[in-house]
Amino acid sequence: MEFRQLVYFRTILQAGSFTKAAKQLHMAQPPLSRQISQLEAELDVQLLNRRSTGVTPTDAGTLLFNYAEQLIVLRDQADHQVRFLGTAVSGKLRVGLISSAAGVLPSGLSSMTTHYPDIQLLITEGHTYQLVDQLSKRQLDAAIVRTPFSATGMQEKPLRAERMTAVVPKKYEHDLPAHLSIKDLADLPLIVYRRFRSIFAQTFYQAQINPFIASYCDDARTAVQLANARLGVALVPESVGLAYLGIGMTVHPINYAGWRTQVKLIWPKSQAESPLLKLFVSQFYD
Repeated sequence: MEFRQLVYFRTILQAGSFTKAAKQLHMAQPPLSRQISQLEAELDVQLLNRRSTGVTPTDAGTLLFNYAEQLIVLRDQADHQVRFLGTAVSGKLRVGLISSAAGVLPSGLSSMTTHYPDIQLLITEGHTYQLVDQLSKRQLDAAIVRTPFSATGMQEKPLRAERMTAVVPKKYEHDLPAHLSIKDLADLPLIVYRRFRSIFAQTFYQAQINPFIASYCDDARTAVQLANARLGVALVPESVGLAYLGIGMTVHPINYAGWRTQVKLIWPKSQAESPLLKLFVSQFYD
């Protein structure tokens, strides 16, 4: 099995046909077909269902596609790490960012590309669990994420601690105090950012409160947008609440230490740090 065959195979499935894949690979279709036939013969298994409407993977093809994806990522990672482990500060740095990361990015980052014109920052946006998973698979070099999360083998730099807040539509204001306690939430319809679900549930249980959960969602920004639409009160980190606050809405900090969250920069311990990664991390230290 040759590496180029895996690249050809993946491209065919991504394109959906031999014809489209051949165009993407800048090669003729017959030699592409021969390469895949040779791969099937070598493995002694059919990898593709060939139909007039295109190609789909067999069960064996699906398995090989998943392995091909991992191997191609690892090849690119090896090339990236080895090529730039020298003394030159150059190359591409793959950085993951959560939606509320903008406020913690150091001003020094803007000068990196000025002083080092061969640098390119490749930004991937996602939620914390997605970014931690990509870091563990070496698809990212570093990421800015939010606690709580579970990750082993990571170095970390705390960037900002935040309190949880309630984004409140005017119709739910009543006589709410400027700063809320857990008990102040008991009679409000709550919109919960799903990754804090277990923490909130445990707190409410200990306080003997059974609040009405109007909605769960997978993005803190969505929670604020639902609150802006007057569907309930969103419980989100303060920076997110302030950044996406709508007209006629108010933000009430919640006085409960157990709901504080931290934004952190993390990167793998086991990964050899290139000069570029070291330079990037250094921007977050005074």
